[in-house]
Parts: sequence; structure tokens; C-alpha cells
Amino acid sequence: MSIIIPTYNRANYLGETLDSIIAQTYQNWACIVVDDGSTDYTEELLKFYTQKDSRIKYFSKSANRPKGANACRNYGFELCEGEFINWFDSDDLMVPEFIERKLDGFKSNTDIVISKSIFLNENEEIIGKEIRTRSSDNLLEDFITLQISWYLPDPMYLREFLADKKLFDEHLLKGQDRDFHIRRLLENPNINFLNDYLTKYRQTINSISHDFNEKTMKTLYFATNKLIKTLLPLNPGKETENFLLKQQLKKYPYLYTNHEVTKQNFLLFRDLGRLDLKIVKWFIKYVLAVLSFKFVNKGQYFLRGE
Repeated sequence: MSIIIPTYNRANYLGETLDSIIAQTYQNWACIVVDDGSTDYTEELLKFYTQKDSRIKYFSKSANRPKGANACRNYGFELCEGEFINWFDSDDLMVPEFIERKLDGFKSNTDIVISKSIFLNENEEIIGKEIRTRSSDNLLEDFITLQISWYLPDPMYLREFLADKKLFDEHLLKGQDRDFHIRRLLENPNINFLNDYLTKYRQTINSISHDFNEKTMKTLYFATNKLIKTLLPLNPGKETENFLLKQQLKKYPYLYTNHEVTKQNFLLFRDLGRLDLKIVKWFIKYVLAVLSFKFVNKGQYFLRGE
């Protein structure tokens, strides 16, 4: 099986991540680390680990691809040869049975096996668990509305299931993991959920995205609009439609200078806004926000709340 790790200036954590892989009870793995142009001591660290263990391979992302973890993840997939694939992050940790338990979860028709994550702080103290990782009768819509959730290291994939598919969106600057997971769910995979916490997920200052600039939010906005167009023929439920509408409207304070976004939001009310009192209130709030941003360059207050 193949483990794919993108990295950028995470040398202070990456060694511990690789140690957790080396310590796996299942040993027939290959680990591909794809560097996105690190300027710390990542190269020297990987030289040590590739010499220490031949199962670890180190590559630099090709220069003709966009910068970012998604391009590294796709490149790593192109390089790997394993029958099973698990993307992982360069600052997280595997429990020793991570690979073994996931492989045991694959049956004859399984496409994906998903485990759970516990959260660590910078002192590696457990500060919580993800309790939303489970199956449901409406998995796609429950995942979209955040009633169910999992993280990038949690799923292990049958390589055959991923073959010839568009994987990670290399131009999306925020929400990359959820975009990938939702597109996989749209393919109706057979998923086996494990009731095992196999990933130690670090929640540090550097691991939490605070990137809310216009360029970043624009990529997320239009990626979500594309998802909405894919979902509409499937007749999603009212709760899902309302959730997506509100999520798009709440991006407006970052994008109010973009007239196309202003127009698209009004069209979303047409496509998603089933007539009820809550949607009427949101329509009024959005109109007030548009007018406020137009005249005083402020208006985020109107788009708060549920």
C-alpha cells in the first residue's frame, strides 16, 4: 500500500510523522513524500530517512504544477504503485495499527475504509475526538452540511476506485479536502467505517487555515457553485440547499467587489431558495449587505447568524 505525504516547511514535525509510519505493525508499505519547495531542513531530513528506510521516497513537485498541497497529492498518486492509497499530512501521526486495521476493513466490494481522528495540541496532549465520523442513510448530504465529517488521513482508498478520476483540484486554495471528499461521495462508493481512532491529528496555530483573502475565497466560491450545479439534478433536501446558500452568502464580505459574485448570489436564491420565512429573511439580509457594501464598503453584519 502507498502513503502519500505533501510537505512544505514542516521539518520540525515530519520526522515524528515518518517514525510513526516506520513503527506500523503492517510493514509492506511505501511512503512518498512530495516537497512543495521547502526552505527549512526538509531536504536534509529526508536524506536521512530515505537512507534509513528504503520504503521512504522523496520527490520535489514538478515546477510546471501550481504551488500547493493538492498538486503534491496528485503528483504523489502518479508516482505510487500500491493497491491501496492513503494520503497523510506531514504533521500528523499514525497509531501503530493504522495500516493494519484499515486493510483488514476492506472486503470484496469495499472502495474506501474510513477511520477516526483524535486531536492533539502542540504539546501532543489529547484535546478532543472527532465524533462525527460515521455512516448515515444520507451520507452525501450529511457530509455537506457538516453533520458528518472526517479528515484527509482518515480514508484509505482502493486504487482501482480512484483510477481515471479527477483527484484534488490544484487550483482550489481553500476547502480542498472537503471538495475532494464530496466529489468521491458523488460517485456512490462502498465505504466501511471503522470505530477506531487511528490518526493523531495535530491542531496547531500553523495547521489551522486563516487564509480568507479575496483570491482564496474566490476559488472556494466558484468551486462550491460548481458543486451546487452538480447537486441540483439530484434533488437535495431543503436543509442541504439552505446550508449551501448560506455558506455562499457568508463569503460575500470577501468578494463584494466582484460583480459576478453579486449576480450569482441572486441566482442562487432562485435555484436554492425554497420559499419559506428563513429564506425571505436571508434575501432581505443579502440585499441590505449588497447596498451597505456598495455605499460604505461594510456590511458583513447583515450576513451573520443562521
